[in-house]
Amino acid sequence: MATFKIGKVVLGSLFKKPATRMYPVVAREWQDRTRGHVEIDVTSCITCGICQRKCPANAITVSRDTRTWEIQRMQCVQCGACVDNCPKKCLTMKPEYTAPGGEKVIDTFNIPEAPKPAAPAAPAADGDAAAPAAGGGLKCDTDSCVFCGLCARNCPCSAITVNRDEKQWTVDKSACVQCGLCVEKCPKKCLVIE
Repeated sequence: MATFKIGKVVLGSLFKKPATRMYPVVAREWQDRTRGHVEIDVTSCITCGICQRKCPANAITVSRDTRTWEIQRMQCVQCGACVDNCPKKCLTMKPEYTAPGGEKVIDTFNIPEAPKPAAPAAPAADGDAAAPAAGGGLKCDTDSCVFCGLCARNCPCSAITVNRDEKQWTVDKSACVQCGLCVEKCPKKCLVIE
């Protein structure tokens, strides 16, 4: 009697689709909102370190001195906080998970040096005052500025100093990474990155 039951199951299975996916021959289809792993576009990264500050698991380490960006894959919780807060949008969340393994994986990426801006154009022959000034970077139109300090509070590198009493606005060009957060937060739109 048991032989007939087993034979029925075997014969029935011959004409049905398999109950499981034929992995690895058939690749898995990931859902739209799957959070697998973080990837970086090293050509867009400016090593501002905002992703490191926003990571709740302390899985990301950014070094401006050595120009490296590294992530500890086993420590990352795939929350997407780094992706959401990146000012240059160089981080993305890919749906595929990292390959499992017995060792902790730390992926290190070298960030290439940003190309140096071109030299400013020479002033016009007639002494036009509208010619660009030497040296680019972050500039403030102090005539429009209300010295509210929002730019300084939102600067991830503490490169901006605002003195409301003396109506002074200064930027430390060696510390500024030109992430653009101050430009976005300025209520008077008096900041510009040249």
